[in-house]
Amino acid sequence: MAGGFRPIQDISGNSYTGKIQTFAVASGHSTLIAVGDLARITGTANANGLAEVDTAATAQTLTGPIVAIDYDISDLERKGLAAGTAGTVKVAVDRDLLMEAESSTTVSLDDVGSNADIVAAVATASGNLVNSNMTVNTTSPGSATAQIRIEGIKDAADGLSTGTTMFVRINESTLGVVGV
Repeated sequence: MAGGFRPIQDISGNSYTGKIQTFAVASGHSTLIAVGDLARITGTANANGLAEVDTAATAQTLTGPIVAIDYDISDLERKGLAAGTAGTVKVAVDRDLLMEAESSTTVSLDDVGSNADIVAAVATASGNLVNSNMTVNTTSPGSATAQIRIEGIKDAADGLSTGTTMFVRINESTLGVVGV
């Protein structure tokens, strides 16, 4: 599985219902944006008053994962949102959203309940695919003020004590109080 953050359900176990909000992306953003990248509200708006987001960096508060990039009638084959290109994206904004994500290293069952920052790697394009490369930095989880909270390990269900695919949620959010 590639990197990126994928909504799967809310923390109570209910299915993901697509609680999304449309945000603008300014033409000044400097990297390729992909579905699965974590976004952060920038504190500005476009000419129509639509709040703007950009991809999040390590140690920034998070708004949510990008779940769609709106089409552009002048470029119907667009994959991702290229650097320097304005557009709009859909971001999952549910404060209780549980996501699936890859870890930067193997994660121990003892790390569940810990917090970790993200690895804000830039998305890559290959052929017709654009992949998010953002992961969870699990080299030293445990900080109370880190961006992501580890809620479980997906591939540990077969009795293994470690894994690399996790269930996570946002710990440092632009949508409310920090910490879960």
